[in-house]
Amino acid sequence: MISSSQLSRKLLFRGYDDVTLYLKNSPLNRYLYKKILGVLSSSGIDIPVVTLFNEIYYQCVRINYDGTPGVDMERRCFSEEDAWIKSPEGAQLVFCVAWSLLTLKQNLTFHEECFLSALIPYLRGSALRGFAEELSMELRSSDIEVPDRYPVMTSPVSDIPLLRRPKGKAKQYWGYEDPACIDDMITQQEYHDAWAEVTCGFSHSVIEKYVRLYSSQNDQLRLLSCIESVLTAKDEDARDFLKDLTVKIETGNFELAESLSFQPTDMSAGTLDQDDKPFRFALECADGKDSLDLVKRYRQERDTLRSQLEEMQKNHAMEQARMEAKYKAEIHHLRKDNKRLIRWPQKSSDKYKTSGWNSKILMLNLHEVTDHVKERFSKSGGVEVCAMLYHLAVKHGAMSEETFKTIDSIVPAIVNRNITQQIFEMPNVSQFNNNPQTVINNTHQE
Repeated sequence: MISSSQLSRKLLFRGYDDVTLYLKNSPLNRYLYKKILGVLSSSGIDIPVVTLFNEIYYQCVRINYDGTPGVDMERRCFSEEDAWIKSPEGAQLVFCVAWSLLTLKQNLTFHEECFLSALIPYLRGSALRGFAEELSMELRSSDIEVPDRYPVMTSPVSDIPLLRRPKGKAKQYWGYEDPACIDDMITQQEYHDAWAEVTCGFSHSVIEKYVRLYSSQNDQLRLLSCIESVLTAKDEDARDFLKDLTVKIETGNFELAESLSFQPTDMSAGTLDQDDKPFRFALECADGKDSLDLVKRYRQERDTLRSQLEEMQKNHAMEQARMEAKYKAEIHHLRKDNKRLIRWPQKSSDKYKTSGWNSKILMLNLHEVTDHVKERFSKSGGVEVCAMLYHLAVKHGAMSEETFKTIDSIVPAIVNRNITQQIFEMPNVSQFNNNPQTVINNTHQE
């Protein structure tokens, strides 16, 4: 009988038979090895160290293939691990080490966050809680690197059994004639339940994750055949999805993931993106080998045109960046020439010296203008001239403190000029006392 635990480990992490393979070129595993030996000797746990390593890394990998992260963790994780290694204390040790490793990750996935949240209540009642906290602190303070992603270790797809077909309905699976079929004593329902547990009820996204574990097209199709062999009449939705996925794999439209980032996918059964539709049309118009050849030709033409378009876009972006840089450099050069050729007149040693001006165009010195305005303009006129001079000062970049002080002095000078030139005409006043408190006027009577 093959259980869901066996099937899951075949797909995700089969592990090693010799612990030295873990210790080779791995400071982290050597450190964990010494810590685990200390726990085994003090707690009396009788489990091979290589088994513990296999289970620790299996749990770290399995998390991100869970279609319902954080749900029913007691049954699906804790009790399952206890039953697998037949030791409650050993199961606690496995999850304590897994918790310590995951808490040190820089970037946790959503699945890992859910797993750690569900793991905290489990560890609170564990006798190894102190060991887990100590291990996490020591790893954090040491220079030992903890992996941010735990790779899978899949078994060969030939090790995953097909359900034996009824006699007379044997099927050839891509070069295989039902190799490694399950024994007759294993019923279809038992194997169906195992696959349903592993794939979270034949979840489309979970099945795709498992298929992506294998890079060979034949292996991918073989795995789909294993899943399809257990489906019943109630699993028509899953059967339709497997058919569509088979078409994608056969036509080369099922891309492998660049990295095992375990990001959730959002793909519904029977959906095709815009690029897949021409290939589906080609498959519907032809059969057998001709259809595959036609699809391959269409794909090559599409890929060629797409590459040409990308190359043209890159060249256009480069030319645009070059022209923009050229124009900016030219504008910068012109601005420098503008500042060099058009300058705000500076104060010379002789306030009104103009002998250096050879041009016939009249150029006024700022001090000449301000002195003339101070002597001739009214206050309102002086205000308008100040506004004009401020505008010109900013325009020509002559924004020194001396320039602004010269312009600021115009209006106060006009006000002072008007005060000193006040004339009092009082023809009949014999005595004028300019006193803010008392004014006495004596007049002559005619």
